[in-house]
Amino acid sequence: MWVPRINKDSAVKYTGIADAIEADIKRRLLKPGDKLPAQRVIAEALNIDLTTVTRAINEAAKRGLVETQPGSGCFVAQTTFQHYNSISITEGKLLDLSMNNPPQPPSFKLDREVALALKNISEASDQPFEQLNYQETAGHPNDRQAGMTWLLSKIPNIESDRVLITNGAHSALFSILSLLKKYGIKSLAAPDFSYPGLRSIADHFDIDIFGIEMDHNGLIPESLERLCQQHHPQALYLIPNIDNPTTTTIPLTRRTAITDIAKAYDLKIIEDDPYFSFLDAPIPSFYSLLPENTWHIATLSKCISPALRVAYVVAPNINEALSLAEEIRISHLMAPPLMTAVASYWIQSGLIDDITAVIKFENISRLKIATDIFDSKDIWFHPAGPHFWLRLSKVHRALDFAEQAERSGISIVPSTAFVTSRCRMQAVRISLGVAVDHHALKTALTLLAELHKSSHSRSMSII
Repeated sequence: MWVPRINKDSAVKYTGIADAIEADIKRRLLKPGDKLPAQRVIAEALNIDLTTVTRAINEAAKRGLVETQPGSGCFVAQTTFQHYNSISITEGKLLDLSMNNPPQPPSFKLDREVALALKNISEASDQPFEQLNYQETAGHPNDRQAGMTWLLSKIPNIESDRVLITNGAHSALFSILSLLKKYGIKSLAAPDFSYPGLRSIADHFDIDIFGIEMDHNGLIPESLERLCQQHHPQALYLIPNIDNPTTTTIPLTRRTAITDIAKAYDLKIIEDDPYFSFLDAPIPSFYSLLPENTWHIATLSKCISPALRVAYVVAPNINEALSLAEEIRISHLMAPPLMTAVASYWIQSGLIDDITAVIKFENISRLKIATDIFDSKDIWFHPAGPHFWLRLSKVHRALDFAEQAERSGISIVPSTAFVTSRCRMQAVRISLGVAVDHHALKTALTLLAELHKSSHSRSMSII
């Protein structure tokens, strides 16, 4: 039986008791399942009032240290040792499974490849390195030509005059919505769970977002058509391949149905496609199916590195490209010339395919760890995806589950961060790329799986 005490370094008595319980768990003086003395016994032993002890036990429960079972008493929680094991593994820092960074395989040094590319570019000409100067807002013609080359596998027969280079996909989306707002667009449709930046940008431009229901194959065409009939949105945003966050990939039959709806209701399509390189078999893009109504965005941030603030945008026509160039000039002037030069060099040398292949292989390896740990019926995933979508049972709420995970030393993103209009599913997105190695990733995922199997959920009190 635990000997009641108050941590002398704590600010107030009730947190001092909780701190003492936590310290004794860390020292293994208290073990999972150990029963604590009754609250009245603790109050008498410490010569304090009962309400202070009650506050202390509640504080310990918030931290995930204890569980109270009505009629039986208060016990040390079964997950406490895993909690402190995870903290020792991450050296007191959160293990980040929230950021959708591409993994950096141990056999591949991206920083070295960047330096080597710049060196080779510099040595290839006797002329001054022109990427050290300001560039055209739409991008240097040679870089746009390289971007066109990279995009040809999914958008055949495009012209480089339709290709623009922006400072990442977020900046591209900002500039496109800025232009569409000037065209008079007041609302857009997007899947129920979508990239959070879309909501922020739409709010900035006072554009309403209406959510479209989803299933394992992405947004449901019938839901989109009902929405068009009821709310008359003027644009549609989607991620066609390995969706962020749900990992769904829209099959060709459904893409055709969606483009038919877009034609019927004159919807502008914004196709945000960062993960195309990880597909085994290419699927025709929305741009190739409906070029006159589609803006296509392809960033290198998700398939290579976020340090490469380079995204290519394909406009519906040359006039629209010129109009978008003006929006880019106003918002961020130009993409970073040095990073764009590196991207062009990799495309022209063919190295970009080697780099994405290595990262894809690492994605596959990390996803295999996840599928070995989690029941396949609980997760949506793509075999080469950099993240997966963990659906929660009725006993869990997404925000509470994410808070519990954070108290175990793991950062993940709840479904509430991605909601466009209403939350039809409780889930969390778990990203696999930031973990430094497979051992740390496996440990973190094992802890999350234990939380997921728990028959109850502890929520933080909000006062």
